[in-house]
Amino acid sequence: MIEPMIGLPEISISAAGFAMPGVFNARHAIEAVASLGVRGIALDATAPGIRPRELTRSARRDIASILRRLELELSGLDLWIPPSQFVDPANSERAFDATVQALEMVHELVPLVGGRSRAVVSVVLPDDLPDTVRSTLASIASHHGSTLADHAIMRDEAESFSGIGVGVDPVFYLTDGQSPAKAITRAGTELVSARLCDTNAMGRCIVGGSGSKLDLTGYTGAMIVSGQEWVTLDLRGLDDPISASRMGIEAWRNAGTI
Repeated sequence: MIEPMIGLPEISISAAGFAMPGVFNARHAIEAVASLGVRGIALDATAPGIRPRELTRSARRDIASILRRLELELSGLDLWIPPSQFVDPANSERAFDATVQALEMVHELVPLVGGRSRAVVSVVLPDDLPDTVRSTLASIASHHGSTLADHAIMRDEAESFSGIGVGVDPVFYLTDGQSPAKAITRAGTELVSARLCDTNAMGRCIVGGSGSKLDLTGYTGAMIVSGQEWVTLDLRGLDDPISASRMGIEAWRNAGTI
């Protein structure tokens, strides 16, 4: 009998990969994720109907109710703002405010959803973001009992801030010629979010697909050692998120079986 390795993180699926205007709205995306038989979801905090600034407390309770009804736990919020907006004078205030609002909302949603839900907001912060801004965001995250997961490639000289943890996106590391598995190990106890995604010569691709670069065996091994409960399947840039999800789930489970 084939069984999953002990400690293999369970798959959560990012709703950001279902952001196709005219096909899915936010609630359709949630239902699509639930239909795939997983237990976790990362909500897209940039999607209409999910943006924190648009949701009253009653609307947030409604979202939590939908997740509970569909037996989905919240692995976090995705806030994929272009990193440049954090330092662009024309957009920096809006990017900062959106991040703060996401940190507040995820803190509010977690106890409403329950289970193994986590108050984590995934972003990509620019390398040239002033430390004063990082420190402020970290303090706000800590105040709300939330954590900001920075998915930018780790820098050796970077100062760490309580309230901001490490997020690992394999595509970023593979594109930079680095090992995602080694990034997981290097992050150590600061790791708060890890994605499951892949790339080939043409760009982002289905996990384990033709020409893919991710060493799934090494990555699953590193993730088991990390002790993370969730790994978030990231479908951004893929044409058919339902099919890509099924293939990614199968590839992850096959790589993590004994």
